Amino acid sequence: MGAAATVSRPGLGHRLRVWLTPDRRDPTQVVLRRIVAYVVDAGLVAGILLLVVYVTGDVRRSSHGCPDPIPKGRSCLGYGDQALIVNDRVFIWFSITLVVLFVLVFVVTQGITGASPGKSALAIRVVRADGSKPGWKRSLLRAVCWGVDGLTLLLPIGLWLAMLTSRHRRVGDYLARTYVVRREAAGRPVARHRQVAVVGE
Repeated sequence: MGAAATVSRPGLGHRLRVWLTPDRRDPTQVVLRRIVAYVVDAGLVAGILLLVVYVTGDVRRSSHGCPDPIPKGRSCLGYGDQALIVNDRVFIWFSITLVVLFVLVFVVTQGITGASPGKSALAIRVVRADGSKPGWKRSLLRAVCWGVDGLTLLLPIGLWLAMLTSRHRRVGDYLARTYVVRREAAGRPVARHRQVAVVGE
């Protein structure tokens, strides 16, 4: 009596290896690059914001916590025994700079060139279905959708969609009808690509 044949399903390790191995036929399989690009962009914005705070805030450090009372026209940011005493106007400059950087990095630059500084460094581009640059309107819609996609600290919707959908699109990509592709694929239509699961040995 022959033994019954069993079909083993690929394990999590195999599925991760398939996902991590670039498929040159699929120009949108750049999820890891996108993650690193976001880190680069976030670091750039954070660095500029810190510089603005120190330049405009007349920052003074205190190793004894916030003074009591806090001097007029100043605010105190404290944690434990450490505190920073800054001018009240620093919050205005912080907000203005944040908005300006957000628009410049994620709307204007990405709309014109197809890439933020981080995406440019990682050699990926945002394109329309025909391969052309997204333009500022689509870039603005993608940026606004980070209100949903950007909840990665609580519920990583954007990351899950980028990892699991066939052409690796987050909510902003679906609404703006855009794709993120390798730089060499920009300018060409994004071909329909259906992922085929390969069963490991």
